[in-house]
Amino acid sequence: MPKLAIGRRGSVPFAKIMAVNTDDPQTTANTDTGKFYFNSEYQKVGYIRDIFIVEPDFTAYPPTGSNINPTEYYYPSGSGPTNCQILIQSFTASGVAFQRWCFFLEYFTAAYGFTFLPLVEMRPTINFTTNQFKGPHVDIGNSGNPNGNTSSYLSYDSLTNRVLNTGSNTTSGGPFNRPSIPAFVSNSGSSSSVRRVLATVFDLPMHDETIPDNSLTPVSGQEVVRIDKVSPGIARVAMAGRTVTDVDASHYILHEDRIPAKVMATGTITVGALATAVITTRLPLTELTYMDYLVKKSTESTYWSPPFIDNIFANANDFSYTVSGSTVTIVSNSNFSMDIVYVIYADSGEAPTTGGKKILLKGNDGIGDYVQVKRPGSSDLGPNLNDIMLDTRLTYLPILAEGFLAWTTDFPTVISGSDLFKGVRKATIAVPNPNGLLLFPKIGAIYNPPSNHSAFNEPSAIWGQHRVFTNNATWAGKAAGYSTWANPTSLTSVDLYASGNNPWTIQPSASFYDSQLKGARYYIFGIPQSL
Repeated sequence: MPKLAIGRRGSVPFAKIMAVNTDDPQTTANTDTGKFYFNSEYQKVGYIRDIFIVEPDFTAYPPTGSNINPTEYYYPSGSGPTNCQILIQSFTASGVAFQRWCFFLEYFTAAYGFTFLPLVEMRPTINFTTNQFKGPHVDIGNSGNPNGNTSSYLSYDSLTNRVLNTGSNTTSGGPFNRPSIPAFVSNSGSSSSVRRVLATVFDLPMHDETIPDNSLTPVSGQEVVRIDKVSPGIARVAMAGRTVTDVDASHYILHEDRIPAKVMATGTITVGALATAVITTRLPLTELTYMDYLVKKSTESTYWSPPFIDNIFANANDFSYTVSGSTVTIVSNSNFSMDIVYVIYADSGEAPTTGGKKILLKGNDGIGDYVQVKRPGSSDLGPNLNDIMLDTRLTYLPILAEGFLAWTTDFPTVISGSDLFKGVRKATIAVPNPNGLLLFPKIGAIYNPPSNHSAFNEPSAIWGQHRVFTNNATWAGKAAGYSTWANPTSLTSVDLYASGNNPWTIQPSASFYDSQLKGARYYIFGIPQSL
């Protein structure tokens, strides 16, 4: 039976799932990150707080405007450009209706209690009826802004379909320096338009804030663990210095009213040229499922995030994937074999189930035994992902290294010559990883606020995109200013690149942001080599 332990060690409460049953949860060092599938004593964790769908709503927000002058709607009703949670810009162009949903800090505060703008990744579907997503690709028709202006072969972008441009927003009511996170959707079924976007909300800051620490100094005699089936029932493990009577769910390691999305599977897979490969999970997947990935040619030695490109024909890593049942099917569109490091995330949009009496549940799914901690009162026979608090078939993602690198002081290596397509400067991060977890980095360019109102639509952060200019005497072979790149060179080291204040476009001539690069925010997750 898989080893699940919930209790306290001295004054510190804990909940742990051991990767190997012979390891003792009381004595195994917390720094041995690879020996746990879950460890509440390791506080820096890549929790996904929520996955939700963004779709157009042209009934509530009619597209009466144009792409130059969209009609603007504010949510909630009665709010406006200075205090709305969501701005919906709705318009029609060439007979197709579009909407741009901009999510502000106020939305994430109201929905999740965040005091910071969280890291959010937007993933558009190719086919929303079959849950098909596009993998990475090289875009050689995009040399305008990162959200999609086109021109002819003046740059090439490495994209992972998790590109973010948290631009400040300028509305018809005036300029307001309020960073927002946009999702762009339409009513068209064409391949160039998106009907559905999955939004992934990490419990992590997007900008340069530190990760909040809600623990306190432990006090002797505090009740920190309680699992009680008596109605209405609770299942709680409080953070150090907190108790099970605390009314704030963010002060808990486990809480029946604060259940994150799940990591369903991790590992590596090789997909042959123009071939198909299938990943199977032990638990059923939902429509709120996606695959995050690092990808490289099988002949390349290391991964890059976004994927490595050095010319406009570097399309070796092009694939799509479809989520169905308990499988993720990857279809290669490349003439080369590729290796993929993957993480399968899933959430449930279903209401919590009812009718059960158990909180701790033991079972066998035909593959092996498992132990589950579930929401009090949830079904004993068919709990959904919104009921499952812990499950020994699943894992978590410890953050092995994270931080903010200031552009002026923390990028010591200056790039030159033919390597300028990688960036302008480089920093190398040493990663503590004693058990050989796979490294999964994320990095974003973080900007200082603009100096004038006319630049309030410039970005405050851009994550997951790398652009290189071409066909230009001055800028060919150099990275655009917002470009970042992460390259795990070993299981204990990651090179991070940023591109300073290079132009963001060279069409029709070099244009620079008024906002100056502040630095780069990064998270380096550790994932099991197989799950």
